[in-house]
Amino acid sequence: METDTSHQSASLKDESQLVTFLLKDEEFGFDIMSVQEIIRLPKMAKVPRTPAYVDGIANLRGVILPVIDMRTRFGMERAAETDRTRVLVVDIDGVKTGLRVDRVKQVTRVLRSEIEPPPKAIQGTTTNYLEGLVKLDKGQRIVMALNAAQVCDIGVAHKTAAASRALVEENGHSETLNATNTGNAEVQKLVTFRIAKEEFAFPMEHVREILRVQTPNQVPDVPDYVLGVLTVRGQILPVIDLRRLLQQRSLADEFADLCRPLREEYGRWIEETEKLLESGSHSKVDISVTERLRKWLAETNSSSQALMEALAKARGLNEKVVKQLQLRIKHQERSDYEAAKACGVEAISAGRETVSALRRFEDQIANNIQEDQRIIVVDAEGVVLGLVVDRVHEVLNVPKRLVEPPPAVASGGGMELSGVAKLNDGSRLIMLLDVAHLTKDEKLRTVRSSSGSESTNLTQESKREGQAKGSSYQELSEVQLVTFMLGEEEYGVPISQIQEIDRLAKITKVPKAATFIEGITNLRGEVIPVLDTRKRFDLPLKPADDRTRIIIVDLGGVKTGLVVDSVREVLNLSKKDIAPPPEAIGSGVEKQFILGIGKVNAGKRMIVLLDVEKILSQQEHAELSEIGK
Repeated sequence: METDTSHQSASLKDESQLVTFLLKDEEFGFDIMSVQEIIRLPKMAKVPRTPAYVDGIANLRGVILPVIDMRTRFGMERAAETDRTRVLVVDIDGVKTGLRVDRVKQVTRVLRSEIEPPPKAIQGTTTNYLEGLVKLDKGQRIVMALNAAQVCDIGVAHKTAAASRALVEENGHSETLNATNTGNAEVQKLVTFRIAKEEFAFPMEHVREILRVQTPNQVPDVPDYVLGVLTVRGQILPVIDLRRLLQQRSLADEFADLCRPLREEYGRWIEETEKLLESGSHSKVDISVTERLRKWLAETNSSSQALMEALAKARGLNEKVVKQLQLRIKHQERSDYEAAKACGVEAISAGRETVSALRRFEDQIANNIQEDQRIIVVDAEGVVLGLVVDRVHEVLNVPKRLVEPPPAVASGGGMELSGVAKLNDGSRLIMLLDVAHLTKDEKLRTVRSSSGSESTNLTQESKREGQAKGSSYQELSEVQLVTFMLGEEEYGVPISQIQEIDRLAKITKVPKAATFIEGITNLRGEVIPVLDTRKRFDLPLKPADDRTRIIIVDLGGVKTGLVVDSVREVLNLSKKDIAPPPEAIGSGVEKQFILGIGKVNAGKRMIVLLDVEKILSQQEHAELSEIGK
C-alpha cells in the first residue's frame, strides 16, 4: 500500500495541468497553479501612457487588477470582445494580473516529459514567453506552454508591489498619501476631472485655482504638449495639454467622431427613404435611426452656446422628420395619398437639413470646445503649471483607506500615478496623478527656465514673505474661491468653507421643515440636510439639470448641502480686487450674507462673495441641527 502511495506521488510530480486557451486559431496554456480564477471581461479604466497591450485596470473584489490583452502582447491583431472572451487571473508571488484571451478551452493533464523545448527556428516576441511545446492527439494538436511570470513581466511588477506592501506595512494604508489641509489625516481631498472618458484627480493641496481655457502665447522649441504660456495676475504660467501629454486624441476630434457616424448613417437613411417614397411604395418607413439620433442629442451637452444651438437646430429638424412621417402614415390610412406624398417630401427636406445641421455642428467643435475645458493650476514644490483637462468633475473627500498604491502597469511615460481611489464598492476608479513627477519632467524644465522663471521666482518670493510674517501666501494677499452660478449671477465662497462638491443625488423631503430646506440626502452613507440656495436667497425657482451641484459646507457644526445651478471654477482673487458690499445690493441676496464684491478682468466680471456661515439665523441653525441628527 505504501508503495502504491509513493508511486502515485511520484506520478503527480511528473504531471502538469495546463489551462488552455485560444488566441485566434492558436492554442496556448498556463500551469494551473498560476491561474487563480477565470472571469468575464470586467469594466475597466484606461491608464494613460501604458504599453499598448495594457487594456486598463479593474476592481476585482477590492483588488486593483491590471488587465493585459494577450493578442497585443504577442504582436497579434486585437480582437473585439465576444461572449466567449475571458480573463485569466494569474497570481505570481502575491501580484495578481488579468490576461485577456479569446476563449478558454479546457484543463489538460500532460506529463512533464511531454513538454518539449521550443525549436531554435522559432523567432518573435512570443518565444521569450514559451516554456515549451506540448504535442497532443498524436501530434495533431500542439499547445504552447507559457511562462506566466514572463508574460506578466512580473520582475518589474513584483518590485513595485513589494515596495507598495512595505509602505502599507510600515505606515498603514491610510498613510500612503499626505494629509490634506482639512485637518483630517484619514481623508484625502481631491479635485476630480475627466480626460478621454476616464476620471483622474489631483490632491487639493496642489491645486491653486481652476481657470477657463484661454489661448496662450506660443513658446518656440518646446514639446507639442506645451501649448504656450499665459500671464495670470502677473505670473507666467506654462500651459500643458494633458491629452497630448497622455498621448490621447484631441477632445475636438473625439467629440466630432461621436457625431460623424450618426450623421453619415442618417444621410444614407434619407437617401434610401427618398428612393422608397419615389417608388410610390406605401410601406411604413423604419425610423429607428431618428430614435438613435434623438437619444444622442439628449445625452450630448456642452457649455458652448454655439454648440448647443447647433444641436438644438438638429433636434428640432429631426423631430419634424418624425412628425411628417407619422402624418404620412395617417394620411395613407385614410387613402389620402396626395397628402401622404406631401408629408414624405417635407420629411425628406427636413432630413437633409438635419444632416446639414449636424455637419455644421462638427465644423464648429474645434472653435468652441474650449468652453467645456478647464485649466487646473497646480503647484508642486513652488513650480506652478496649468494643465488643460476635458472637464472638472467635482471636489471629493475620499477616505485614505479607499486609496491604493498604483499598479505596476501605471509606471513610465510623462505622467505617473500616485494611487487609485476606489469608490462605490470599486465600481468607480479615480486615478490620482503625481504632480511632483510632472514637474520633474526634463523637457518642462527647459520651458520653466526660459519662460516660467518669473512665475517660480514670484511664487517663491511670496512664500518667503508669507513665512516671514507668520502667515501663508494666500492669507497674505489672496483668497481662494469656488465660484458658482444662480441664474445669471455669479457667487463665490472661500474654499476653506467648502468640504466637497458633488452631483445632485436623490433628496428625501422632510415634513414641517423650513421652506428653503429641500430635504435630506445620502452622501456615501452619511445623511445630510440639503438647503435650496435659490429659496434661501428669494430667487426664482429653477428645476435641476445635469449641471446642478451640491456644495457641502459646515453650517454651525452641521454638514449641509447647498444646491446651486452650476459650479463655475476655482480661482485665486487678490484682496485688493475685493470691494466692500455696497449699500444697495441688486443681486437679491441679503447684505449680511455678503463678504464683498470680487472684481475680475478690471471689473468686467463681478462675483458676489458669500459667507455661508451667516446665511442661517440661530433658530434656523437649531432646526438644521435637528434635521441633521
